[in-house]
Amino acid sequence: MINNLLDSLYNKDIQLLTINNQKIKLVYQKEKITTDLKNEIKENKQKIIERLQENDKAKQKGFNVYGHGELYEYRYGFESYLFIERLQNGLVAAWRANYPRGNSSKPYKKKTICPNSSFERAFKDATGFIDWLNKKK
Repeated sequence: MINNLLDSLYNKDIQLLTINNQKIKLVYQKEKITTDLKNEIKENKQKIIERLQENDKAKQKGFNVYGHGELYEYRYGFESYLFIERLQNGLVAAWRANYPRGNSSKPYKKKTICPNSSFERAFKDATGFIDWLNKKK
């Protein structure tokens, strides 16, 4: 649901900014927003702020953010990726995959790091893996 709202705002060129992690500021042209859309934003304010904070946290750690936070990708080697993905059930999974050189879309190795959990837990486990890799180097 939040993703659909964020997609709608993006398509209308309405920017969301968080202020002091508690307020949302909208940047838009007047004709692009309706009262219904404003009300939907107000109703989902806390969830929107939470998603924006999660996206910022992931970006700071080096993740690429896709689909307004539906998928996070971290490349840690040649054709080696770490993903955090939102699932249909509202939970999150973290996993890593290694792909063969070339244009293969199917990984030859895949390992789940954290299945069916909160974003916080999956992010903690994923960043723990990143920190472990950095220590190893």
